[in-house]
Formats: sequence, C-alpha cells, structure tokens
Amino acid sequence: MYKINYLDFFPYDQFREEQEEIIKQMEVASEERKITLLVAPNGTGKTVIALSALLPLAYKKDLKILYMCRTHSQNTRIIKELRKISRFIEKKKETIRLNGLSIRGRNEMCLNKTLLSLKLDPKESMAVCSDLRKNNNCSYFINLLKQKDQYDKLTSLAPEILNKPIDAEDLLNLCSERNLCPYFLSKYLLEEMKVIICNYQWIFNPDIRENFMNFIGKDLENCIIVIDECHNLIDVATELNSDRITPYLLRLCLRDLEMYRSSIEMQSFVRMLMSHLEKVKDSLNEREKAIKPVEFITKIFTKLGKADLVEFKNFIIDLQEFGTSLHEEKVANGEIARDYVGSLAEFWLKWIKSCTLENYFFSYNLSEKKGKNTISLDIIALDPREIVIPVLNSCYTCTNLSGTANPYVYNSLIGIKNAAKSFKGIIAKSPFKKEHIKALITKDVDTRRANRNPSMYKKMLSKIEEVVEYTPANIGMFCASYKILNALLEHGIEPIVRKCNKELFIEEPGLSASENALLVEDFKSRAKKPYNGAVLLGVCGGRNSEGEDYPGELMNSVVIAGFPYHLPSPRVDAKITYYDNVFNKQGWNFAYLYPAIQRANQASGRPIRKIKDQGCIVFLDARFKQKYKWISEWVRNEIEIIQDKKGAIAQSLSAFWQK
Repeated sequence: MYKINYLDFFPYDQFREEQEEIIKQMEVASEERKITLLVAPNGTGKTVIALSALLPLAYKKDLKILYMCRTHSQNTRIIKELRKISRFIEKKKETIRLNGLSIRGRNEMCLNKTLLSLKLDPKESMAVCSDLRKNNNCSYFINLLKQKDQYDKLTSLAPEILNKPIDAEDLLNLCSERNLCPYFLSKYLLEEMKVIICNYQWIFNPDIRENFMNFIGKDLENCIIVIDECHNLIDVATELNSDRITPYLLRLCLRDLEMYRSSIEMQSFVRMLMSHLEKVKDSLNEREKAIKPVEFITKIFTKLGKADLVEFKNFIIDLQEFGTSLHEEKVANGEIARDYVGSLAEFWLKWIKSCTLENYFFSYNLSEKKGKNTISLDIIALDPREIVIPVLNSCYTCTNLSGTANPYVYNSLIGIKNAAKSFKGIIAKSPFKKEHIKALITKDVDTRRANRNPSMYKKMLSKIEEVVEYTPANIGMFCASYKILNALLEHGIEPIVRKCNKELFIEEPGLSASENALLVEDFKSRAKKPYNGAVLLGVCGGRNSEGEDYPGELMNSVVIAGFPYHLPSPRVDAKITYYDNVFNKQGWNFAYLYPAIQRANQASGRPIRKIKDQGCIVFLDARFKQKYKWISEWVRNEIEIIQDKKGAIAQSLSAFWQK
C-alpha cells in the first residue's frame, strides 16, 4: 500500500485554525504509541482531528479503532463524521474502504418482547437473553443464525448499508424489517469493521471486555482506543469497580434458595442480612454511614458459625456454585432465569478481597425512592486507576479527548503517570472570537449553606431577572443542587420568568430519558418566533447540563447558580483522605473541588457549541472568583467580575447583545 497520511482522511476543503498542527502532533504521538490527551473547546473539531490522525495508523498496522462515547447522540455524531470521510475517500477513488458501526447495549438493541417486558438491568438481561437463545425461544436470533449460514461475510446481507459507516439506529430499523436480532448482528459484524463506536463499558468493564474482544477478532494490543469526553472516565471507572446489595435482591435470593431446596444455612444467611439491613434502615439518622469492613465481616461470619474468613469464603463459594446449578436447572426447565444468588456471592467475594485495602470504602446508604426510604450495603471503589491502567497498558495506543479536563488532575487520577506508555498533552487555543463570549462572576452572591436564607435567594433572583430580561431567546439555569433549584422556585422564579414573557421548563429528578427528551425539545422550540424564548431550570451534573447541546439561539445565556460541590458525605471524606495519601496531599482538590468545577465547566459550555455561536455565561457565586484558575481557559480568559449594583448585569448583557 502507498504511504497514507492524515490528508487522505480529512474530508473538508480547509483546516480551521490550529487543526492541521494538532492532527500532525496526534499522528506522530500515536505512531510512537504514546497516550495522548487533547483538551480543546467545542468548535475545534476534536472528532475529525482524532479520526484523520488515527486512521492512517489503523490502515498501516491493520489495527481497529475503538471509539468510546458516553451517549447515543455522541455515537451518532461520530458516525456522521465517518460517513463524510467515507464519501471523501470514494470520490478520490482510493483503494481503501472505510466502514464503521456504532453499537449499544443488549437492552437497547433487542426486539424480543419477552425480554423487553421484564425491564432488567444489563447483567440480568444478559442472563435472560442467554436462556432464551439456549431454549430456542427467540425467533430473531434463530432467523439471524440462518442468515449467518448463508453468507461468508455478514456485510453481504445488505452491502449498500453495511459496507459503510452505520449507526445503531439504522441497524435496528434494518433488523426490524427483516426480523433479525440487532444485538447479535452488531456483534457478528464487529470483526469486519474498521471503526467501532461504543460505550466505555465495552472496554473498561473486565466482565464485558473479554467477550467483546472475541467478537472483534483482535486483542487490545491491536486496537487504537479513543476516549471521547474523557473527563467522565474517572467516575465511570470507580462505578464499574463498586458493588451493592439491597433488601430487594435479598428477597429474590431467598425465594430462589427456598424454591430450589438450598441448605438451611444458605437461607439463614440471607434472612440474617435482610433482618440486619431492616434494623439499620429504621435506626439510621444520616444518609450514609461508614462501616469498618473487617470488623463487619467478622461479625457476619461469627454469627453464621464460621471459625474464620477462610471458612466464610468457602461458604460463599458454595453459595456461588449453588447459584450456578440453580440457574442451569431453571434453563433446563425452559424458564427465564435471573441469577440473584450468584450476584450475592460475587458481592461477598469482592468484600473479602477488598476489605483490607485502603482504596475501597464500605457503607450503609439510605436513599429515597417513590417517597420511601431504601437501604443498601455498598462497596465503593475510590481509585479509577485499578480499572483504567490495565487497558492503557494493553492497547496499541490511546487518545483522550475533552473540552474541560484538567490535564494534571486527569493524568493523576486515571494513572497515565503509572502506565507503561509515555504521554503527549495537547492544549488547543479557543477557536471563538472574544466578542462572541461574555463571562461574568457576581461578587456578592455566596450560596454556602450558612448563607441560604430568603435574603440571599431574593438577591439571586434579582440578578437572574436581569439575565432573563436582557437575553434575546433561551436561557439555561443550572443550579448547584436540587435544594437551590427548589428554593428558587419557592422564592418566585416562575413569576419573574413569566413577567419577561418567557416560559419556564423544570428538570425534575426521576424523569425517564424519553420524558426528558420531550422537555428539552419543547424548551428548544421556544427559541424561535412566535415565542420570546424560555428558561430551562436544571442542575449542574445533570444530563441537560452535560449531555445536551444548545447551539445558536437554542441557548443564548447560561447561569450557574451556586458552586456545585457535592454534599459532604463519608464517601467524599474517604476519597479526600485516600487521595491525600496517594496524590501528595491533593485530596481536597482532586475529590471535592475538581468534580465541582468540572460540573460548572460542562454547564458553562452549553450555549457555545459552534464557531459562530454567541453566548453569555453568568457564574452566580462569588466563590468562582477565588477558584477562577480552575475554570476552562476559553471562558477564563473572558471573565469580568460584576459589581454588586442593581442593573450591572443588565447593562453588560444589553451592550453584549446589541453588538
């Protein structure tokens, strides 16, 4: 093959400022197998930069690109860019061909009504799907196997669609028309795909990764990994490595143990746990209470009559084996099986393995669901590196993309410093014109708990009124917490919005994805005539302040109401203590300040998504002035401190929008 480079894959007539230089740097770093981090605002074109830089290497070395995103809309965006590149290659009449596929989890790629009606979590769906297939109870899978036998390559099933980059939604439609299983068709196609777009879980969840790589037909060593919105990886990695049990799981375990004639000891163990959690729930005065894990498990196995931890572990292994045989018996009887007993055993094996380690935290957790208190027993991983470093070390090369990641914090927390590969950092300049951005920090608002009183909320609302009145169309208002959101409602934000002839949309906790999508769609529609705009009231860290774009008139101003620290809790304290020990006294910065400022940075970027967008960002808390160095550079460079004077915001915004 002739020598190819990024110019063979860049599908646009000209480069934006800095784009070509960044592509060259990324191309060289990837060939040298470095871990690359690109921090660049939206509008830089991070997707086309990464694809143009990495595709030459993928073809030269016969590697696959595994492009990881957080949401379906992000997956679709990557596919759109790949299609542009594919058409560009075809026009040039190159000998190479580019295909790609975005995939989703089983629950979102299934047409089987039996499985869908059960509304299971991903792990349970996997077990039920397996049982349906073993018992020949899924016509979609049977039809797919028949088609698979007819073709050497499954892309021949619909070559005009499958030989090009295809989105999961298009694959679902194709399979729905032909009564085929979309989930397994996507898996069987993986081996033939050059670029695979997927959720972080497919690679970073060790339980999923091995099976996934088998379908791809390559080891991680032969894969280029791209992590889009990589700042999310810190939380994803710790969540993947955590576990919990609830009274609901225990009830289902007990039912299975009784029905399938387990030993009395196994049943007694589950009853003991149920009774214990019920007592704790009734007596717990706080939302979370730390547990001393060794002391706790010693009480458990002593009460169970076991001499030591080794005896208890053997008992748990017996429980796990009983769960496996119970599951096999259910399948043999043609039943739909969910392995609750196995999940319980895995939880205790993890507890045994991690109870003496300092990078785990153990607690009771009390939460409210549908007006009722529910309790869980939690194992919380504190260190993302345990999950991330094995992947960084194994893959051919890894590229990380973010608009807001702090390189020092990110490198430390995901373990780039501890990885076997060297590192290349690239910080892009802001592509936005200075006159397109107005960033304000209010001097006299402080939403610390001690200051949350009617007087402070009245002051906040007077400033919010100026933003609403002097913003031409839509406004996003993202609060530090639901407590602040509710306080703004109680103190009269709705009449203020109505007075300005705008409509208020409120993000409520517990909204389903489809309900929230309708809310956002309605909000966006108010940006155009005959409407006068609207206000979307939500929270920092929510899906509307991070996973959604509002280009153009869809959001002209954004207000970050309060400094979005997480509420202090035992697990946050544990993380601060642990990070102090392993990251040179950086516990408070890494575990408390950085996540808060990250939520604010994400929210602040919502209105400015494209080069020509204009937007105003108002930080409604004086503490942003103290921490302004942590704010994203493209916003930080434009910050003005607004005086505590009636009409100051109105004057600033009026001048900005009249330009």
